[in-house]
Amino acid sequence: GPGCPVCVLPAARIDASIRLAKQDNIIICAYGDLMRAPGSRGNSLLRTRAFGADVRMIYSPLDALKIAVAHPDKEIVFFAIGFETTPP
Repeated sequence: GPGCPVCVLPAARIDASIRLAKQDNIIICAYGDLMRAPGSRGNSLLRTRAFGADVRMIYSPLDALKIAVAHPDKEIVFFAIGFETTPP
C-alpha cells in the first residue's frame, strides 16, 4: 500500500538493477518482494533471472555476504530499498 518502499520505488531503479543483472560479472541479491516488482517495461528481476541472469532471492543481508565469500570473482549487488518488511 501507500508508503511501502517497493510500491513507491521509481521504475527507473528497477530498470537499473535489471541492466546490472544482465552483466556477466555481477550477482544481484534482493528480497522476494523487490524481485517481483516491475520496471518501466514490465520486466522484473525474477523475469530477468528466468532468462539467465544471476539474481538471487535472499532473506538476510548475511545471505549476500555468504554469496560474496563464495564468489570472490564476482561483484555482488545487494539491491535493497527503504526499510524492508521481510527480514527475519
